[in-house]
Amino acid sequence: ATAIESDLETEINAFNINSVLIASLALVVLLLLSAFVIKNKKHKAFKKPLFILIVITVAIPTLFMTGSSVYLNTVSDSKGPVHWHTDIEFWVCGEEIELRDPVSALSNKIGTSTYHEHDDKRIHLEGVVLDLEVDAGLEKLMRVTGGELSETTLIIPTEDSLFEDDYDGDQVSNNKQLVSQFKEADKDGRAILSVQNGMTCSSGGKAAEVQTFVYSYNKADDTYTQTKLENPGNYSMRDESIVPPGDCVIVEFDTPKNSTDKLCQQYGVKDSERCVDFGVKQYNPDLCYIREINKNPNDEMIQGAL
Repeated sequence: ATAIESDLETEINAFNINSVLIASLALVVLLLLSAFVIKNKKHKAFKKPLFILIVITVAIPTLFMTGSSVYLNTVSDSKGPVHWHTDIEFWVCGEEIELRDPVSALSNKIGTSTYHEHDDKRIHLEGVVLDLEVDAGLEKLMRVTGGELSETTLIIPTEDSLFEDDYDGDQVSNNKQLVSQFKEADKDGRAILSVQNGMTCSSGGKAAEVQTFVYSYNKADDTYTQTKLENPGNYSMRDESIVPPGDCVIVEFDTPKNSTDKLCQQYGVKDSERCVDFGVKQYNPDLCYIREINKNPNDEMIQGAL
């Protein structure tokens, strides 16, 4: 899908809003003219034409909105509106980075009305999915929030403080001073954290790279597996409204590894081995019931890599 096709819903929504605004302005003018005609009986011949114009003014944007909704539902991959979730965390050199908070006092999300994050480390897809690979992909999430994600580059729109203060059971590396050197400003002067393959996470250390890992839950046997993506742009959200079974995505910049030890909170509180670390005060089989089945204890993790 082209960029134009993938943003068709946004364009149609903008067109509908403009249609309503224009129709509202026209309606105000017509109502003022109607009031004038009613007061002046000699112009009563204009009553019927004005009434017809008022009806048309109300009907046209209504038909546009109804027709566009039907059209979007018909051509979309999802065949209608959805509400999907995927948990996500960003890590750079062993430090968790906070995705930028909503920029407006009138908004509780960063991104678009359809594809966004609510300062809850969770991707929300709420609307029509025209093209699954584009509209539910990681590349689009980073783009609509003001960042970038590729095989070689990670740009995270963040806060001046950079670091996530909503910690769960994941361990950090105490590497904040080095990570702070990656902080830059975007065109609006807001903080971003920018890293590229080849940079290092320690003085004289190995070259680091952008890596993306996905945890996927298997309902059949209450297990989950971890997969490292060769190309993060190929990832698309699962059609799940509850997490888990929705995926957990870890976007990480560090020395190359086959798997990560980082875990999204919703997975952690249900993991039979790590739930106590993630806030369950006492082991509870009703909560801590899933396990990772392809875990490789020999993989080099962040703490040992720095």
